[in-house]
Order: sequence, then structure tokens, then C-alpha cells
Amino acid sequence: MTASVVEQILARVATVLTNATDAADRVERGRVDAVAIDDQPTLNIRRSGSTEEPRGDKGGVLAVAWDIEHLVAVDDAWETAVDALHMQVHAVLAADTTLAALGRGLRCSGTDPQGDSGERVIGRLTARYQMQVFIRPGDLTRAIN
Repeated sequence: MTASVVEQILARVATVLTNATDAADRVERGRVDAVAIDDQPTLNIRRSGSTEEPRGDKGGVLAVAWDIEHLVAVDDAWETAVDALHMQVHAVLAADTTLAALGRGLRCSGTDPQGDSGERVIGRLTARYQMQVFIRPGDLTRAIN
């Protein structure tokens, strides 16, 4: 069975980010377990809610949304470190023509930074991304160009 356009987008996001940022190959999909300090920086891509807005009888706009958790373990300046990782991620996503072909209007719609102290400071920045995909009614597996 063919994957949904949502899954196709998330798979591409994971593929293009792997080994393209300081997180190297530490790119996860939907991880729920904690990440060890020695395994950071890490990126965790999580599917978010999607909505469809009909455009007549022949199609609709599916707003595909996802979150990317950026995790860094540093001695200090966690906000600066996690922001730098986010800017690497954003540049890679914005430059990827294959991702751009899957939908339109890629944007980061917001961020949520959090820091936790412990053995080292863990900085976490969750960036919310979305893009629009034009689809035919009843077919969530193929984007209309």
C-alpha cells in the first residue's frame, strides 16, 4: 500500500536531515524515550495534526504539520546552541527540492524552547513546521502539482 502524503513528507524530512546537521545520523521519528546526553545533539520528528480544506468537488488543500525536537547537551548557552541547530535544520529543509515538490508553502510556524538542568544543561527547541498539499478527494496518497 502506498504511504499517505503526510508520511511521504515526514520520511523525506528525516532522510534529508540525516547527516546534514550537527545531529549527524541522530535523526529519530516519533521517539518517546529520553535521549542520553552522549547521544546529543539529536533531532526527533513527530507527526502533528493535519487538516483538509475542500476546494470544490475536485480537490482540497491538506495542511500537513509536524514538529521537530532539537535536543542539545551543553555546559552553558543552551539557547544559542539549540538555535544554531534549528537554523541548520531550517536551511536544509528550505533548500530541498524533493521536499518542495511534495507540497507548497513550507514554513516554521513557531518554536517552543525549554531548558533542563542536570549533569549538563539539556536544551530543547520544538519547531512546528507545516506545508500545504493539494489532493483529490478520497486519495491521501498523491499530491496534485
